[in-house]
Amino acid sequence: MTAILHAMRAELRAVFTDGQVRLILLASLVIYALVYPLPYRAEVLRDVPVVLVDLDRTTTSAELVRRVDASEPVTVTAEARDMVQAVRMVQDRRAYGVLLIPEGFERELLRGRQSPVALYADASYFLMYQRVMQGAAVPLRQMGAEVEMGRLIASGASLGVARAQVSPATQVEVPLFNPAAGYATYVLPAAFVLILQQTMLMGLALIAVRRRAGEGHPVWRVLGRMACWVALYAVLLPVYLIVLPAIYGLPNLGRVDAVLAIGLPFILATGLLAQCVAALFKTAEVVQVVLLALGLPFFFLSGFAWPIEAIPPTLNALAQLVPSTAAIDGLVRVSQMGARLSDVASTLWQLWALVGALLVACLVIETRRRIAAPPFPNPAAPGDL
Repeated sequence: MTAILHAMRAELRAVFTDGQVRLILLASLVIYALVYPLPYRAEVLRDVPVVLVDLDRTTTSAELVRRVDASEPVTVTAEARDMVQAVRMVQDRRAYGVLLIPEGFERELLRGRQSPVALYADASYFLMYQRVMQGAAVPLRQMGAEVEMGRLIASGASLGVARAQVSPATQVEVPLFNPAAGYATYVLPAAFVLILQQTMLMGLALIAVRRRAGEGHPVWRVLGRMACWVALYAVLLPVYLIVLPAIYGLPNLGRVDAVLAIGLPFILATGLLAQCVAALFKTAEVVQVVLLALGLPFFFLSGFAWPIEAIPPTLNALAQLVPSTAAIDGLVRVSQMGARLSDVASTLWQLWALVGALLVACLVIETRRRIAAPPFPNPAAPGDL
């Protein structure tokens, strides 16, 4: 027990006395908590600017423009004389789409013919493109349905029959587990887990590469460090996975004990993985470069930014070796979908299996370091176990 406490104190001392590690493990988490969620606070992208080119200038075209402008996704911010001027405004980023109403729009509708309306959207920015297409398509469909229903009524059909022919089925959308259908509710819970993993990997790996071989049995040394991580993240993990989602108004259907039950093996597996990374790359400079380079692959391989079904099986299998992959799946299901621990048992087993495998690897590393260490440590080396 004394050896475990000694290793635990040494790890805590390394966290709080090393300025770089303190900046990564503590200060960066505060910065991420304040800055990262800000772009997603609005949940849904609204009022994307669209420029109008109305070549018809009739009552019907004005009604269509009014409906498009009243929709939530887009707003008509300017009117251009022709497509040349409209395209120039899009190129200058004063608008992200063009609504072109052709000449003869109302006349063709009154004659019972189709009257196509052109919609151009900037596809270089996918979110803008999606909102522009959605914001104009719904009013266009509604106006088309009303025109068709009026034509049927004029031909002698009753109101009920005309409505049934125009819209035989009513679509009711219910966004489960994400009432606002917003980006923050979708992105932030998974991003918080990745932020915890990335900062923990980098900070603890830097401690590990600067640590000299210590005395005592390798088992007690590793267990002492694990106890340090648990004590440190017993505060940080609930802040990120429980407090911050509540502050930012994210849906939470899960129990605190279920979140912590998944968080414990996630923290242990991440800390042990950091020790293995440090043993593999050996110098602080290489460790920092490697972990920074792996940040984006971890983000996509986790399965929430890019669908798991679209990830090649080999890469998906490698992703299961990263703690955040299983942790994101389990924590999102527990906290946002109200799943019980029994429902995520496979995720828990996967995380604990990672802990077991990485613990064995760390014990082998510590044993080899102890055998290879000189009998008299260099007093000029950085003092840390």
